[in-house]
Amino acid sequence: MRKLVIVFFVLFSGNIFAQEINRIIVDPDLNSNILFGKINRDGLTLEPFKKYFDEEYPKYIPDENIVKQLKKKLGNLRLVIVMGSWCDDSRERVPAFFKVLDALKFDEAHVDIIAVNRKKTAGDTDISGLNIERVPTFIFYRKDREIGRIVEKPSSTLEKNMLLILSQE
Repeated sequence: MRKLVIVFFVLFSGNIFAQEINRIIVDPDLNSNILFGKINRDGLTLEPFKKYFDEEYPKYIPDENIVKQLKKKLGNLRLVIVMGSWCDDSRERVPAFFKVLDALKFDEAHVDIIAVNRKKTAGDTDISGLNIERVPTFIFYRKDREIGRIVEKPSSTLEKNMLLILSQE
């Protein structure tokens, strides 16, 4: 009987404790659907968010020379993107950021995406330590230490700001 209980726990505990990914809720302030909590790129391709991703992704053309320079600086890099699926800046810049990541052939296993509501909360995902004031916020980490961030709008282009961040450490 004890073995049966252990097997049951092992098989089903993942489902009990796993956090839902790509959760869509109705935001009461907006009265519309938003992504909320941990998401991945697949969440950005769900309706109604797919429209924005599909419109903005092909528009952005990363600078190939900057991409070449960036490729040399990617070792041990981890990224956190905090965005709002309701936010025009996020709708524009997150697909563009993924276009840069794709040009870099960056492993998306090293990218965490957190979708927030207008109050900058993400449900079960605690982002209080990230000091998010505006979205999107792209946070760059190396060896678990923040080395820089792009908040809302890059001062130049996404890839130029990335190069600046990765060159200053």
